[in-house]
Amino acid sequence: MKQKIIKASAVIAIISIICFVFSSCKEADNENAIIDVITLASEVGINGEKTNTVEASMGAFKGLQGDYIEFFFDEPVTFDSFFINEKTTSVRQYNIYAMTDGKYKLIHTGKHITIENIVLEPVTATAIKLVIVNTEIGNDEFIIQGISAYNTNQ
Repeated sequence: MKQKIIKASAVIAIISIICFVFSSCKEADNENAIIDVITLASEVGINGEKTNTVEASMGAFKGLQGDYIEFFFDEPVTFDSFFINEKTTSVRQYNIYAMTDGKYKLIHTGKHITIENIVLEPVTATAIKLVIVNTEIGNDEFIIQGISAYNTNQ
């Protein structure tokens, strides 16, 4: 009799735990999710040449001083935060441009990149361009591991 009570208690405890776990789950609120607008790009170009690699679509590219990456969108996107991750730490100056009204406009210039999170005024653009203007003397090569842009004020 005592073993039956222990087994019944264990079963009730397991059922209670399962009910508790699943009742605390809620559906994801996709309407208010913060999306990396870079992933919405319909086309990516490196130094003016279209590329369709997975790495480039996530903002990863390597190159030399003066090289750039562009993200083109079918519809305008809005962002207020830009995140760059550099592997090499050789970048000494970079510029970020946003295409508005068919022309690129400089929206940010910065110096060293390691893991850089840039907060901006909200920008709506049909393209985004990152240009590596300068690298350290004697080390012209750089590797950008990823680029993200977010609209945190949704």
